[in-house]
Amino acid sequence: MAALARMHGLTAPAPETARVLEIAGGDGANLIAMAAAWPNARFHSFDLAATAIANGVKLAAEAGLDNIRITVDDVLAAAETLEGPFDYIIAHGLYAWVPEPVREATVRLMGRLLSPDGIAFLSYNANPGGHMRTAIREMLLHRLRGIVEPAERIAGARQLLGDFAIARENDPPVLAGMRAVAAPMLDKSDAVLFHDELGEVYAPQSLCDVVAAAERHGLAFLNDANPSMVHDGLPGENVAEEDVVAIAQADDYAVLAFFHQTLLVRPGRAPRRGVGAGALAGIYASTRVRRTGPGAFALDGQEVELDDADMAELLGHLVDIAPLRLLLDEIELSVEHCVAIVQLYQRGVIWLYAVQSPCSLEPGEFVRASPLALAQLARGLATVHTLELRSIAFVEPGPRAFLALLDGTRDRAALARDWAGSGHGDEVTVDVALAQLAGAGMISG
Repeated sequence: MAALARMHGLTAPAPETARVLEIAGGDGANLIAMAAAWPNARFHSFDLAATAIANGVKLAAEAGLDNIRITVDDVLAAAETLEGPFDYIIAHGLYAWVPEPVREATVRLMGRLLSPDGIAFLSYNANPGGHMRTAIREMLLHRLRGIVEPAERIAGARQLLGDFAIARENDPPVLAGMRAVAAPMLDKSDAVLFHDELGEVYAPQSLCDVVAAAERHGLAFLNDANPSMVHDGLPGENVAEEDVVAIAQADDYAVLAFFHQTLLVRPGRAPRRGVGAGALAGIYASTRVRRTGPGAFALDGQEVELDDADMAELLGHLVDIAPLRLLLDEIELSVEHCVAIVQLYQRGVIWLYAVQSPCSLEPGEFVRASPLALAQLARGLATVHTLELRSIAFVEPGPRAFLALLDGTRDRAALARDWAGSGHGDEVTVDVALAQLAGAGMISG
């Protein structure tokens, strides 16, 4: 969010010391991960689900995090009583699944509590693509009528979707498109499927309507946080500000947009609307690709080939220093290279940030891992969060035993001794194990 603001020529509060609010954040896991990465920032997450909140409060306490509050609150009440301000406000997975009064209260809360330079994030299922999902949802609800038990409804929905998603010979184009929309629904977890397709309210929104609602509460459109939609807010320097949203809405119809992650700021800030010289000032870059040859890289099974030698060298350097990030001010970038970097960001090849990674590639003598990862490990969880705000599977007993030792109380000699005593010390050396964990973004120092 901060990096995109800088791309638009705007100042943004430093994430590492920011005040952050998440609306309807469930158990607070999203902000708990941020609180572990940025101990000098302050976080507040609230939700109506008391059981989820209690679990989040317990996890934050077990991780020793004193910079986060996780509370039971209602959006309608919070819109009137919650105190701020906040530099970043997040509402993810809420807006299109609640009645209109709650949608209005969500935006009113954002408008009342966002700081002058702050950024709000609002995600929602979008039209026109949402019309297709609505039709599939209506089919499911019709076929599942009379079934009340959630587990039975989920099982029934999966069976119906699995059958409907199978292509038939001579399918007309519209029906083939509907089947293509239904197929990815099967990849969702039970909880997400129940929330997205079987919830009581399903109200996809058009971008224009969302922006109009935001404007009524003192907020203005900046961009979309989804990298593939970054040009929604960057249509060109010559585009008038009042035309930006209309152009983005037209693009939604051209590509049949299904989802938005709209970023909102205070009006009158005059964001830059094109990628020109200096567009990447104050922005860090990183990558998760791996090198496969000269100018060739791979990401999630996709091949990435760069003909521009300078861009290939830059991407290769990002591979070498990952998970650390490169401040793009440190290299001389032409306008063409700025455009190329934004295009790589749009493709998910490069990630952009406003700050350096909080993890360390060169652990000190007394090594400490992410406090959240240690707490999750102590709980016996198979998935832990890195300081890069990613969740990774962590199931092998050897690495789990080593990670548990990294509580900051042991020097290298003590680590070697206790690692050997764990019964796993002959697998790899302490230095190799530390290097592996540092490369995964697990080490804070």
